[in-house]
Amino acid sequence: MRHSCRRRSRGGFILLEAMLATAIFAMAILALARCIEGGLLAGVVQREDSRARRALLNRMRELEFGAQPYADITSGLELKGEFTGMLLKQFVVPLELTDQNKKIVDGLLEVTLEVSWPGGGGSRASKQLKFYAYPAAG
Repeated sequence: MRHSCRRRSRGGFILLEAMLATAIFAMAILALARCIEGGLLAGVVQREDSRARRALLNRMRELEFGAQPYADITSGLELKGEFTGMLLKQFVVPLELTDQNKKIVDGLLEVTLEVSWPGGGGSRASKQLKFYAYPAAG
């Protein structure tokens, strides 16, 4: 009788070990899945950020070379091609500065470019570029 009791408790102990090992393995798999999901999401965010930077740089170069006018676009301009889904806003503020001789420097502009696109969770992600231009000098 003692012999069969030991065998049952030993079998129960092995079953408990197997259940505990399975639970630990399942938690490790879930943690790994979360890490993979986070890595994939980071890759998507990085690609969208890079695309936004290229859109801003392209617009800045278009302005510098005179292909686009220095004018406000407050309502937004829907971009096409590689930048489909992005909305560009452009704000131009004339600056009135003086040089070292207290002479007013006309024609200097502060240009702010902002591009936004649909982000995660129904919100919009955005990137902004601010620079100064002196189109009268060109």
